[in-house]
Amino acid sequence: MSPAREDATFLVLNGAHLKKMAAAEAIAAAVGVPLVVAQEELATAVEKGWAICVDGRYLVLPKGTSAVHESYGRLYGPLRQDAFVKDWYDRFETLNNQFIKAVSDWQINEEDEKAKAKILKVVERLTKGLADIVPLIHRYENYVRRFTEGVGRVDRGERDYICGPTIDSVHTVWFEFHEDILSVLGRPRDL
Repeated sequence: MSPAREDATFLVLNGAHLKKMAAAEAIAAAVGVPLVVAQEELATAVEKGWAICVDGRYLVLPKGTSAVHESYGRLYGPLRQDAFVKDWYDRFETLNNQFIKAVSDWQINEEDEKAKAKILKVVERLTKGLADIVPLIHRYENYVRRFTEGVGRVDRGERDYICGPTIDSVHTVWFEFHEDILSVLGRPRDL
């Protein structure tokens, strides 16, 4: 199966969609495009009524969300029936359950080094596992980079990079990735 060919419009709008409300700089960094490209794409999205900008942060509107989901169908439709991708996702769900438990343990007691170690171990396993699917979805290299950067910051003592909600913490990146892979597969988030 050949890899999907995402363009800058999809990358930036999808990045804004996954981040929920973020500045152009954060979106550009997350999706791996130059800031000027993100700014141009976001300005176009605002002109089309796909997004709004509030205090320098972009929020994708329902029309933009529809455009993102249409792009997922067009770009990844063939992957939705691929046995390899389905098996990969099933393995991810096992990791996801482990991650959720470890994050819950961490949130109960942020001094729990065992929970922190478990979070980082599960993230490391996902990062290694992403190598299997990156050939089909090249942009997932950005998740590998973001997870690696987040783990590095945690290793240097920046504990906010475990679960901080307003930064590229490993929890934030995991949440975005989970929503992304569900969209690739055309599956709804937990109902």
